[in-house]
Amino acid sequence: MEKLFKSAIKSSKRTPVTTLFVQNGFKIAMTDFDDVVFEKDDIKVNAHFDFNSNLKSVMVLPN
Repeated sequence: MEKLFKSAIKSSKRTPVTTLFVQNGFKIAMTDFDDVVFEKDDIKVNAHFDFNSNLKSVMVLPN
């Protein structure tokens, strides 16, 4: 997971980050203007983006 998060931070923009998670088996569970929640099995990850679609944070959500 750490490697995936580091790669997401390097990717920086919304579309490449989304592609990265999908390529790693995650599905989009929810999306809105500044957040995307990805899920795989029982793991949910929130990616938060700013107004310019730059990744600001990524974190595992509690179950």
